[in-house]
Order: sequence, then C-alpha cells, then structure tokens
Amino acid sequence: MKLTLKQFIFGKRITAIDTVDGFDLIINVYVDDACYGLNIDLSNVPGGTLLTKREDFDIVGDVLSVDAISLDMSKTEMLG
Repeated sequence: MKLTLKQFIFGKRITAIDTVDGFDLIINVYVDDACYGLNIDLSNVPGGTLLTKREDFDIVGDVLSVDAISLDMSKTEMLG
C-alpha cells in the first residue's frame, strides 16, 4: 500500500523540498537530511533539468505551497 505524503510525514517535520526549475512541480521532500521522492509525473520534464532545494515553503492544512506551486499532501503518493 502506497502512503500519501500526509500519511508519510505524520509525526515528522519537512525541512526542505525540491522543485523542478521551469516547471510547477514539487518532486522531493526532506525529513531532516533524508530526501524522499513523490510520485509525480515527470514525463514532460527533459532529462538533466535542474532542481532547486527550497527551505522557504508553507504548509496550511493539507496543502504544501512554495511560490505559485501548490501540492495536496492528502492526494500525493510517495514513491516506493
């Protein structure tokens, strides 16, 4: 059974996220220093596209937001 991001982080704290440069995507979350991937469709993202590690994000309710990017943590699955 795959966990949603909301289920995965229960009792944990997200310290940073990775966004995909040029695309409105959040693809990784960091819990402390460990990086975990999200089940996000990257089929339109060219190989070698740079990522930006961000520590300036907000979580309000189930929504993780940075700049104009929003992610519903109750619907987004973890990879694995």
